[in-house]
Amino acid sequence: MAYQVGELNERVTFKREVRADDGMGGSVSAWQTIATVWALVRPLSGREGLASAQVEASANYLIVVRAPLDVREKDIAEWRGEAFNIRFVRRRSPRALYLELEAERGGAV
Repeated sequence: MAYQVGELNERVTFKREVRADDGMGGSVSAWQTIATVWALVRPLSGREGLASAQVEASANYLIVVRAPLDVREKDIAEWRGEAFNIRFVRRRSPRALYLELEAERGGAV
């Protein structure tokens, strides 16, 4: 799909989980920022369900960024103070100008 640079008007931060030695034989994990970029963020679909007598809602979003960007399915995106699980990274071609990500808001991070 063709995008225009002007459509990328939202700031999105991408984070990756890193593990570090805790000094006692174990490890601790933390989310480290790998990039903050301009992006197009568009809702795709949403749903809600009942689990353990509580309503749980989730929504799927399309996030488009300029390529290249080293983003993986295990990373998360943060937009407007909310965390999104990256579910799919669509890599069209090595020469593509844009990278499309499918992300879910409302799932476990």
